[in-house]
Amino acid sequence: MNQKYKYLLKNTGILTISNFASKILVFLLVPLYTSVLSTAEMGIYDLIVSTVSLLYPVLTLNIVDGVMRFAMDKAYDRGQVALIGIRYIIMSMAVVAMGLVPCHYIKLFQNIHGIEYLVFLYYFSYTLNQYFIQLAKGMEKVKHMAVAGIISTVMMLGGNILGLLVFKMGLTGFLWANILAQLVPAIYYFFVLRFYSFFQDVKYDRALNKEMMSYCLPLIFSTVGWWINSASDRYVVTAICGVSVNGVLSVSYKIPSIINTVFGMFGQAWQISAIKEYGKRDSKEFYADSFAVINFMMCAGCTFIIVLSKPLARLLYAKEFYAAWQYAPFLVVSTVFNTASGLVGPMLSAIKDSKSMAKSAIYGAGTNVFLNIVLVYLMGAQGAAIATAISAFIIYYVRKRAIGEGLQIKNPVVFWIMWGLVCLQALLEIYTSLWIVEIMIVIIIVLMNYKLVKQILQRILRYQVYGS
Repeated sequence: MNQKYKYLLKNTGILTISNFASKILVFLLVPLYTSVLSTAEMGIYDLIVSTVSLLYPVLTLNIVDGVMRFAMDKAYDRGQVALIGIRYIIMSMAVVAMGLVPCHYIKLFQNIHGIEYLVFLYYFSYTLNQYFIQLAKGMEKVKHMAVAGIISTVMMLGGNILGLLVFKMGLTGFLWANILAQLVPAIYYFFVLRFYSFFQDVKYDRALNKEMMSYCLPLIFSTVGWWINSASDRYVVTAICGVSVNGVLSVSYKIPSIINTVFGMFGQAWQISAIKEYGKRDSKEFYADSFAVINFMMCAGCTFIIVLSKPLARLLYAKEFYAAWQYAPFLVVSTVFNTASGLVGPMLSAIKDSKSMAKSAIYGAGTNVFLNIVLVYLMGAQGAAIATAISAFIIYYVRKRAIGEGLQIKNPVVFWIMWGLVCLQALLEIYTSLWIVEIMIVIIIVLMNYKLVKQILQRILRYQVYGS
């Protein structure tokens, strides 16, 4: 097996083995907090997380993406890259602290009054952990990333059990669990990456700072666009339907998170490989093969998850949260499109084309906001799920046009038919009871990719037998 595939599979394997079981355990916590927390509390928590996700790239000027990309480039000193990154992280924390203090005293946001300090701690732990994750990725420290993932999961499990069941702290306990799940891994990264050693005899490099900013600033639009595509529906649904409906919608994301979790482990390994292999003689073939395999696996996996939407909802959601199943199918569809654009993104990052990533995000965000307002008004929360899927497709389409011949899709007709079948199945799941037809769709997708499935199995067997 080619070295580039072995490297990608090795990194994927490390992250999967270390994180898969723990991610499943976290997923199984869903019945716990849907039975302990109210829909309103879930809605408030979801708004806090969504708001932090928006503030983070804006206030840090999206510096962590620059840290990852420039740390991988051997032409730059990693100590200087790390120093520039942490400066922006610390400044953003100061801005958030200065903003939350007056909010507390004038009671600007009633939903978080009295827990502003927890909002700050969540922002503090989140930004610090994201910074170290990207730095470790840039240094290709995949094993450390895997260990940090396990630590995060243990803290999340322990924090939820103590906060929700033992001390019965409700929303406060849930927030503390999330804070610790990010703060403790950040401390681990600090020591294992020997972060303190980066700053020995390292001076602030203004020229490098300027170069990193020219790369990072367009990515603010990209990250904010992603946020709008995944989080703006919360605000629209809250405004039109109420915070309780938003709580139900936020829980519906837990079913597609099964797919997101699996791809997330591959995605981190793929980002490293896509940048590492850029410019090499057979990189286009590597990109095309990887894209074909992952797209098939995503489509097959998503059709299977859609079939199981109702059974999973009965297993995971308590009380009035069960209604969340009906929003899951189109959110699952959006993961197919998000995965496709997530594969193209690192290719654009490899050539430092952050402007195209920003452009795709702006188009997707504009589509999302417009469709959210229209469809939520007409269809309720279901409209938000459909808007998310459509805007995710727009982001992929713009990115694919930008990368051009850099990604040559094999069997494009099969590719489009698969996506059409996944969308059809989502409609069948929501509005009919034709589960037999849905199962047939799963089988059709597998049969359409018979040669690809055979090729994948042959490669796996050859690698197991010969180790090459």
